[in-house]
Amino acid sequence: MAHLLLIADDNADNILLIKRILRRTGLDIEYLETQTGRETFNLATGRMPDLILLDLKMPDMDGYETATALKSQGATKNIPIVAVTAQAMLGDREHALSAGCDDYLTKPVDALLLMDTVKKYLSVGPHVDSSAGGSGGESHE
Repeated sequence: MAHLLLIADDNADNILLIKRILRRTGLDIEYLETQTGRETFNLATGRMPDLILLDLKMPDMDGYETATALKSQGATKNIPIVAVTAQAMLGDREHALSAGCDDYLTKPVDALLLMDTVKKYLSVGPHVDSSAGGSGGESHE
């Protein structure tokens, strides 16, 4: 059975990059995509994804508002939300977590960290990549 993963980002290139990286996990994932906070909220409440990857800067409802709204709903409060954002200033991580995000990743996204984080929330073991060596993984735009 496929895991249902919602990727919310107002930049279609970021969505494609995330999907390309996650294909390397070998997980059976069905993707849902949204580009606004309101679409994210509506799709999440309608489809109940297993995990949401949420950009914090989106039109109409930002990621903070979206996370807060989802966590305030009984049906969606337990869906894990991982912020995937370019907002990496002091306090941004704490703001995202206090808004309801369960985890926080910065852009440019680190491919290995993204794969490990998704596997963690989909309850499968960590990514093992023998080619990574001790370099700390690879970083993608």
